[in-house]
Amino acid sequence: MSTSEKKQILAFVDAPDPDNFVQLIALHKLNPDAEVNVALTGRPVRFKATKDHPTWKWDLQSSRMAQEASAARIKNFLRHFGINVSRVFDGGIAPRTLVPHHIHFEEYYRFLDVDPLCALRHSELEPQEELVELILKTQNASLPLAVGGPMTGLHQTIVRCPEVTTRFKELHAMFATWGTVALMQFDDKPRGALQFNVACDPQAAHGVLCGLDCPIYLMPTEVTRVKSIGFESAQKLREFLPENKGSNALYHLYALWYDAAVKPRQAKNPEELIFIHDLVAAFSLDEKLRSAIYDIVPVEITSVPYLPRESADWGKVLMNKTDKSSKIWAATGLKADGAAKYLEALKQVLSA
Repeated sequence: MSTSEKKQILAFVDAPDPDNFVQLIALHKLNPDAEVNVALTGRPVRFKATKDHPTWKWDLQSSRMAQEASAARIKNFLRHFGINVSRVFDGGIAPRTLVPHHIHFEEYYRFLDVDPLCALRHSELEPQEELVELILKTQNASLPLAVGGPMTGLHQTIVRCPEVTTRFKELHAMFATWGTVALMQFDDKPRGALQFNVACDPQAAHGVLCGLDCPIYLMPTEVTRVKSIGFESAQKLREFLPENKGSNALYHLYALWYDAAVKPRQAKNPEELIFIHDLVAAFSLDEKLRSAIYDIVPVEITSVPYLPRESADWGKVLMNKTDKSSKIWAATGLKADGAAKYLEALKQVLSA
């Protein structure tokens, strides 16, 4: 039996994208009677890296410090929305990245929005074994999961204690792609069907998608990179956001993100916009929003490449629509009025 009558939700997020903050805000606002537990997976990075520094050259010390700084940011930032996150669990460091190391430190780790004294006090990550203990205290098949980012933290938790899988109710993730949107690498080479969250930890992706028995809902890139829900500049996002302390702080982060990552690519491809990707895991978890915004189909996953000989395909989730009974579903696009409902719901969760 659970030690608490309060509904539990477990969110696995990565750093430092503000999309994940929006996901956490939405999970709290859409589930006011639930306790949202947060596990943070860090990006593999190296401090003082140059623009030509290979992405595989990262070090644990830099990555761990950046992860701890992001834990501080989560706790401090969500207070702007009246949300108290008292604990952030260790979700490990993703083993790979598609983002050059220097990108992170040109924008997010300036931490202009974090009081340095608070950061020193509140950056501690909670041990992963305590996350396992928390999960095991819940009832069987009662714990919904929302994942924004790689599956690293979830996979590590499962490997540490496979019994946790008996507690999982369902999994919702911003994950995979049908391969029908133009995805660009930061070196301007098209990456087609290689999706970022999958590519950062293909072994974890395979372990979770091919190993869990609970229902799985995937929100592929096709439903997040839709022009009608994107913003062409930070100012356009500012005009959309409701006027409050939290939205002002969120705009600041997206302004940094726009200048560092979106604007340079927008100069080459006008279709590049600010898209709030990881929010969709929270919308998917809400059954009413999921059915109102997205077209969902049952799918069969035929392969998640993860072996060394499959490295050219790391980042792919090979899936097909199916008429058979399936525990895995994936969104194919937005419904006719899905964009309007998405924007309405987004504005609502960001309201004071």
